[in-house]
Amino acid sequence: MIKVEHLYKSFDGVEVLKDINVTYEPGKCNMIIGASGSGKTVLLKNLIGLMEPDSGEICYGDKRFTAMSYEEKKVLRQNIGVLFQGSALFDFATVIENVMFPMEFFTDWSAAQRRERAQYCLEKVNVIGSDDKYPNELSGGMQKRVGIARAIALNPSFLFCDEPNSGLDPYTSILIDRLISDLTKEFNMTTVVNTHDMNSILEIGDKIGFISGGSMLWQGDRHTILDTDCRELRDFVCANTLARNIIEGKGKA
Repeated sequence: MIKVEHLYKSFDGVEVLKDINVTYEPGKCNMIIGASGSGKTVLLKNLIGLMEPDSGEICYGDKRFTAMSYEEKKVLRQNIGVLFQGSALFDFATVIENVMFPMEFFTDWSAAQRRERAQYCLEKVNVIGSDDKYPNELSGGMQKRVGIARAIALNPSFLFCDEPNSGLDPYTSILIDRLISDLTKEFNMTTVVNTHDMNSILEIGDKIGFISGGSMLWQGDRHTILDTDCRELRDFVCANTLARNIIEGKGKA
């Protein structure tokens, strides 16, 4: 579980995050949603330590992340997996070398143990027979799968996904959504997904927090989001044709 309390962040005197309070639960796809410039990416970066908040608390379980030393954060990060927006695979490394990369830094496993774990993770994301291929030989969807395999390589309790469907076709996006959801539940991870993709939100949004203007204006799930009374969220949702049609259909019923 990750708990955020009274989080503030500003740049050059402009508040980007304003009194954020939210809890992210294990075994669920916890989603941060909002339009571009809403503050959702800044929140994600604060959660994983790429930025420091001006004030407020971020707790991983009973551990205060914001009060940890550099060494303490380094230990915690071994329990965190991250899927970056562009997968962030190393072009000079093969698929299996990419997945083994975090193990080389954070474990004392032998080369055989690292390879065995990497192959297990690749099997989990259904990437078979591509160990020796390079990222440029893979489709965008396959690169995302390899990125997920690397993110779970150290068997993390916490998984962060930044725009996991960016650049993917609708069918592949659904497959990646379901993969993230299935792994979250299988390993009981606390998964936090940063997205503006309404299809993903409606597909796997177990818990959803909507940010607008740096404030968390609404929290709910995929079952309640279409019934919201929050004007800003309703405008965001209705920018998606499918969601708008569903809402309009409910209104006529």
